[in-house]
Amino acid sequence: MKPNPPHCRRTRHPLGWPLLLLSAGLAGWSANAADLSVTIGGLKSADGQVLVALFSEAGDFPARPWRRASTAAKPGAVTVTFKDLPAGTYAVSTFQDVNGNQTLDKNILGQPKEPYGFSRDARGLFGPPSFDATRFSVPSGAYALELQLQ
Repeated sequence: MKPNPPHCRRTRHPLGWPLLLLSAGLAGWSANAADLSVTIGGLKSADGQVLVALFSEAGDFPARPWRRASTAAKPGAVTVTFKDLPAGTYAVSTFQDVNGNQTLDKNILGQPKEPYGFSRDARGLFGPPSFDATRFSVPSGAYALELQLQ
């Protein structure tokens, strides 16, 4: 068997296959990516900001958000957008941080003193609702969610 002539030799890049697989994976991931717009209504004042937490795992809800967003409060409604999410199941919790301390203030009984809300407008009996009560599915593409502060 004759060796290939110099002008026909294949050169191999040391990262050829890994780069090819990574680029194929990223192309597939971005094709399934979603943008989630969350509109929070029921704001009565422009005090502070609205903090929004997005959860992708039941075990993390409501303490360890997967992603966070915030926006200045204004009377009526505000919207935040989470970009490039994988299609899947999520839950949202939010509150209006009226005094700007980055914490949901509670009274002596543990009840929130600042306006708060959850996806699907879920409510808990003695504490926050469960992940199952707040979860929703985000398909590929754009998805909009609305909720009201309590």
